[in-house]
Amino acid sequence: MIGRLAGVNASLQNRFRSRCRRPLAVAALAAALGLEPALAQTLLPDSFFAGRPAFSQPEQPGQPASCEDVAGQLPGSIPPDSRVDMAITGTVSLIQTDGTLWYVAVCAEPGIRVLCVTYSANDLKLGDKALLRGGYNRQDRRHVLLDPCLASPDMGGGTPEP
Repeated sequence: MIGRLAGVNASLQNRFRSRCRRPLAVAALAAALGLEPALAQTLLPDSFFAGRPAFSQPEQPGQPASCEDVAGQLPGSIPPDSRVDMAITGTVSLIQTDGTLWYVAVCAEPGIRVLCVTYSANDLKLGDKALLRGGYNRQDRRHVLLDPCLASPDMGGGTPEP
């Protein structure tokens, strides 16, 4: 997972830099090249979420899964023009920063590992119970990336700390 983290870290830093430094230049270049703006994301039908309470439409609450039951809820795929959010609670097994972003992981091997890319660790430490909510992206059979993501202490019942 640490090896994957280095690649994710570099990719995210490049994406962040390109979005923050030159948004007007990018827009001007796109206009000059005749590129059309990106289309809005497609919302998935309610049937997609049946049997998957940890998943929700973007920015909507889901019922957090546990590390033990998340594998049974993972979809095989999501259309590329869609965003789906996922919520999970688990024990923090990795916490690391690059000075700008924080990486918080829950769930241990050999199960599904979930990595949250966020701007704040909210005082979480290794071994703490955490609630992660964010944009779902399946990396491979055993790794899920939540980006953007919010990480907070799990106060029970899937409610973040105030």
